[in-house]
Amino acid sequence: MKPKNKKENTFSGTDESHNSRNATKRKRKSLSELDSSLQNTKLTWDMDPKRKSQIYEDCGINELEEDSRDAFPEPTPKILMAISSNPPGAPKATARYTESDDSNEAPHLHPWIKNPTPHRPLNEENENPLKKRRKVCEDRGRNELFVKLSDEIILNIFTWLPKCMLVKCARVCKRWKGLCFDESLWKRLDMASKVLKPGVLGRILNRGVRVLRLAKAEVNSPLFINKPVDFPDLGLTRVQYLDLSMTVVSEAGLEELLGRCKSLRKLSLEHCALNDKICGYISENKLLEVLNLSMCQGITKDGLKAIGRQCQRLEALNIAWIQPSKEVVDTVVTSLTRGLLKLNFSGCRELLSDENVLQLVTTCPHLRELDLSDSTFLSPAAVECVADNLRGLEYVAFSRCYQIPPNTFVCLNHLVTLLALDVFGMMKESSLENLRESMSQIEINKYHFSSIARPTTGIRRTSVWGLRVRDQVVA
Repeated sequence: MKPKNKKENTFSGTDESHNSRNATKRKRKSLSELDSSLQNTKLTWDMDPKRKSQIYEDCGINELEEDSRDAFPEPTPKILMAISSNPPGAPKATARYTESDDSNEAPHLHPWIKNPTPHRPLNEENENPLKKRRKVCEDRGRNELFVKLSDEIILNIFTWLPKCMLVKCARVCKRWKGLCFDESLWKRLDMASKVLKPGVLGRILNRGVRVLRLAKAEVNSPLFINKPVDFPDLGLTRVQYLDLSMTVVSEAGLEELLGRCKSLRKLSLEHCALNDKICGYISENKLLEVLNLSMCQGITKDGLKAIGRQCQRLEALNIAWIQPSKEVVDTVVTSLTRGLLKLNFSGCRELLSDENVLQLVTTCPHLRELDLSDSTFLSPAAVECVADNLRGLEYVAFSRCYQIPPNTFVCLNHLVTLLALDVFGMMKESSLENLRESMSQIEINKYHFSSIARPTTGIRRTSVWGLRVRDQVVA
């Protein structure tokens, strides 16, 4: 009985496994039918709630909770995947249509193009915008009378405009730009007390300025931005009268400026810092006539020697209060040009002696104006030396030369050409009146400040060395 029972148990286990395999086959068949039906029908995610748990168990998955569904993106349907993998091609060129077409329907276009703009051929009403703009400018030119004027008449009109207005007018058109930057409009310029940014002074000089006033101005380096390296002569300026009195500029800036100035006739560097290189550039101006170096620093005997040797046309020189050394004083009295007419060598204190005055009047016998003020070591011999050697003297100053007695100046009476004598700070009022009586034909103590080689004197600030620098004013 036991074996039989064992056999029966074996067959019973076999039937159970066979039944389970059949059930699995049926489920797979149902799933395959479901898959085939999904290919021809719209895919939905709803199913029978009774079979939902059984299908999930057969697939080995669990149902998501409501909160975790938003964390995963929706699956892409097969139709959208097919479209994204094979995007549509570029739209084909369509036939153009004109206004003569009877139908108002647009040609075949791509589905996503809406409200297409029809193509119209260019004609008189719909022409090229550039040609249309050019045509408008030509029409305006025919109607503007200013365009018909010649360049000479326009330049005559521009002469009455200030320089700041000329710069603005240069932005109108190419013709106006060429006329506004014409050299005839930039011959003279006053930039006193201005602050010039780097490169501004170079652009001004390149416009052909002849007379330039930069007194008390601030000039920032570099002065010239574009330097001609291969052809340095092309960068030379045309300025002839240059006033740099008390200008704030570095030694490198002065070297850059004076290195391009070879046609200077009159130059003022009052209260500027100099060196031998700058003095060498000054000496290269063969036509230099007037030079003002009063209160300058850094002047050496080599620099003064170069100026005196090469500037043979120099007529007026002001080297007052340059704090010279004994070597500089000896160089000045021996190396100046023989044709010098005006000299201001005041402020030497105890460095200038009677022997130096004798050498000076021998070297420059044609002096007409001489200022030796504030030379405390001069004696009456210096006054007699001047009276005996300078026959054409018109003005002389011995102010604050305390070792010269008042009655010594009477020897100057025999100078027929002498017009003025300055002896400030040397005598009392009573002695001064006696001197005036004895020298009745000579004006005494008329000029408080020397005007030798200075660009401006008195209250006149609109000109340098008698040349106008400011624009004309319309009354």
